[in-house]
Amino acid sequence: MTASTPSEKTVHANGIDFTYLEWGQGPLLICLHGFPDTAHSWDDTAPLFAEAGFRVIAPHTRGYAPTATPADGDVSVLSQAKDLLALIDVLSSKESGGNGSGKAYVMGHDWGCYAAYAAANRAPEKVIKLIASSVPHMHKPSLTLKQLKKSWYVFFFQLPKLPEKRVPKDNFAFIDRLYDAWSPHWAERSEATADVKRALAQPDGLKNALGYYRSFISHQSKEQKDLMAQVTTVPTLLFQGEADGSVDCRQHVHAHECYSQLDELVMMPQVGHFPHRERPAEYAQRVLRFLEK
Repeated sequence: MTASTPSEKTVHANGIDFTYLEWGQGPLLICLHGFPDTAHSWDDTAPLFAEAGFRVIAPHTRGYAPTATPADGDVSVLSQAKDLLALIDVLSSKESGGNGSGKAYVMGHDWGCYAAYAAANRAPEKVIKLIASSVPHMHKPSLTLKQLKKSWYVFFFQLPKLPEKRVPKDNFAFIDRLYDAWSPHWAERSEATADVKRALAQPDGLKNALGYYRSFISHQSKEQKDLMAQVTTVPTLLFQGEADGSVDCRQHVHAHECYSQLDELVMMPQVGHFPHRERPAEYAQRVLRFLEK
């Protein structure tokens, strides 16, 4: 097994069996993927962090096969945050190869950011440092007309039944169109969707993925809203692609009010919604400088 080849393992946390990919040994770095994506989102960057001396863990998040579908169908951000905190406890334990600290560095992309923000706000003592990509904080959102247009799919996903019929057509061509629109300068984007399509094609796979959006828009609990609205206090590094077809750069205009320890907002020209996949070496280099401070 080479440094770039992860081992695939399973762990029970917060009532769910999680399948995760693991690279390297050292301080724990947990990487959370978003939509439409899987744990393989980190295949190009994780080996770079492993080579730098980190133990990198990339779980398939709840409802994304081969991780289990929660019995109650709950895929809310609040539950995702609880998942992350439980994974930190389990994976940092000496029994799992950790140092028993109960802490981890956390990296999130897209939905993984929301889970990371909520977890860091709920238990800041467990998150050493946070790296977030492509999703703004909810403490002081800046909703513009341009962003509403970019978020058309969010509203489409709220419709009953139609997304379940439309998204899988023609081998999930809908997903290809999202990648084309979100990361127009990423030449390899068409190669990145195979794992996503396989996960969405599993029983309840698409239902669970759509549930992330439906629970966030239509069924947010007060506890979740309050948690997401808090200022994040752990040291944070934030990335945004300037060519992101999903998130308008101006969504971060109030970033310095949302994080009490914001290291930097890194704006990446000619980069779309997946900075860690589109410029893995550049992304990893900047993250490592932040982690090693």
